[in-house]
Amino acid sequence: MSVLDHLPIPTFCITEHYAVVGASQTARQAFVEGKHLLDIVDAGSAEKLKRFVRPAMSGIRVELNFLTPNGIGLFDVYQRWRNEGGEAIGYLTCVPRQSDLNEVIESVTRLDKRLPKRHPGGLRLVEPAPSAPSIWEHVDHSLRTVEELVGMLRADLIELGKGVYAELVFKELDSLRQIIAAEGGRRGDRPALLAPGAVSR
Repeated sequence: MSVLDHLPIPTFCITEHYAVVGASQTARQAFVEGKHLLDIVDAGSAEKLKRFVRPAMSGIRVELNFLTPNGIGLFDVYQRWRNEGGEAIGYLTCVPRQSDLNEVIESVTRLDKRLPKRHPGGLRLVEPAPSAPSIWEHVDHSLRTVEELVGMLRADLIELGKGVYAELVFKELDSLRQIIAAEGGRRGDRPALLAPGAVSR
């Protein structure tokens, strides 16, 4: 299970060479399928992507045209890069502009309708491998990265009158932390790593 799956805002996890290594469910629904980010953006935005979406630009917002099932859509891309295992990994959150926002809102609504139906204990975690501590560390690291990304774009969402979706993300992250911490405690692993990070909301 990927932490990204629970985000109601389209989010990608990519390598420095733009290979897509993870995507939220909303991203898979909002954009055409592609294993490489250059396969998902419009050809006219390819050069802009190469210039402004890279580790040195971490924290910088850039506008890119993405290929969606309904054509080309303009998105604000918020990026945060981290060094993970000696490799630069980028987390990109894509906020649609103007009318394109409606498509993502519909996806968010569909996800939100399923939340009350999900039993608190319904999420099953994969049995930890012998290197369980590193797994917990990776999950905690991913959660903190997602929190930072949402914190970066929260003001823009509020300005668009969609701040409630940022709160939905935080709510989902808190729920994941509680489930993982409980599971880690039951198995005697390291739930302390999963204490919620200090995030400005």
